[in-house]
Amino acid sequence: MNNYHYIIAGLPDLLPDFTQSGHFSYRGISEAVREQLSPADRRAVDWLEAGADSSILCGHFYRAAARQRSRFIRSWYGLDRMIRNSQVRFLASKEGVDPGKYIVGETDSRDEEAWPVLQQIFRTEDLLEREHALDRYRWDRITELTSFHYFDMDVILGFLAKAMIVGRWSSLDRDKGAELFRRYVDEVRGTFKGVDFN
Repeated sequence: MNNYHYIIAGLPDLLPDFTQSGHFSYRGISEAVREQLSPADRRAVDWLEAGADSSILCGHFYRAAARQRSRFIRSWYGLDRMIRNSQVRFLASKEGVDPGKYIVGETDSRDEEAWPVLQQIFRTEDLLEREHALDRYRWDRITELTSFHYFDMDVILGFLAKAMIVGRWSSLDRDKGAELFRRYVDEVRGTFKGVDFN
């Protein structure tokens, strides 16, 4: 029997303040949660954490994620794919190229609904402010995905997804953060030079 009530009651509070560095350890929290989960639930956490490796985020990965039993994992990677496709679409328009060959999967009405908000974020000149805004957008979507879920695995996965965001920012100072996100932008721009998303 899963002990979600006990696990969730023991989770610390997380705040969407990505501007301060500190000693937050995502790994420590993840390991403590994993110890209390069933093997099946640990596999869902594996899927959640797999996305931290951007090199595996291809069409095959997103299709496999869409077939997972976990509702949160399906929704989380649908969101991630939509954000990345929107970023490709925005950069393609700036570079004057057709984004069609770089888009992963099929777009739908939810993509179009999110486009105005994401487009405004992508227009932010300051790299760190842009990434803060994107992570705040992700944070708010996680909150929506776990609304009306109180003591189930979705709550735990949502908490861990937020903890990954906090952990990423807590490990960076402003200079390192700017360097990292500049590299992210360069990687996305590189997709227009022959890297195949599919």
